[in-house]
Amino acid sequence: MRRVTDRRADFCSYTACRITTRNALVVLEDLRIQAMTATASGTADRPGRNVRQKTGLNRAILDKCWFKLEMALLNAARRTGSRIVLVNPAYTSQTCNRCGHVDAKSRKSQAVFECTACGHRDHADVNAAKDQRDAGLAFSACGDFGIGRSVKQEPVGRVTGRTP
Repeated sequence: MRRVTDRRADFCSYTACRITTRNALVVLEDLRIQAMTATASGTADRPGRNVRQKTGLNRAILDKCWFKLEMALLNAARRTGSRIVLVNPAYTSQTCNRCGHVDAKSRKSQAVFECTACGHRDHADVNAAKDQRDAGLAFSACGDFGIGRSVKQEPVGRVTGRTP
C-alpha cells in the first residue's frame, strides 16, 4: 500500500510541476470532495440505501487523489509564479460556451451537448471545460488576487477555505 501512495504522490508532484511550468494560469473546478465522499450508511433507525455502491464510488473518487493534485499545484505555483483559480462547477455542464444560454435540456446525454438556443454542438465535458476556462480567465482579468482564489466566493477575491 505504501508503494501505491508513493507513486500517487510522485505522479501528483511531477504533473503539477509540468502544468505550472507550462501555464501562467491554471483553472480547476472547486470540488467539495469531502461532501462528495460522505457516507451513505445512515443510522440504525434510518439505514442508508445503496451503501455498497456509494462505498465503491467513494473509493474511486478518493483513489484519483484530486485534492492531493490540487495541493501539489498550489505548492508548485508558488515556485513558478503561476496562478491557480478555483471555479464553481455549478451549471457549467448546462451552459453554452458560445452564447451563454443555460438550460438543463441542452445536455442531451453524458457525452453530447447541444444548445437549445443557438444549436451549438460539442462534447459535454469539453463544453464545460471551456466554460470553466472562460470563468477563470474572467476572474484573472479582474485583478491580481494571487493563488488559491475562488470565483464562487462573494465578493470576488476572497480566499477559499483551503490554505496553500
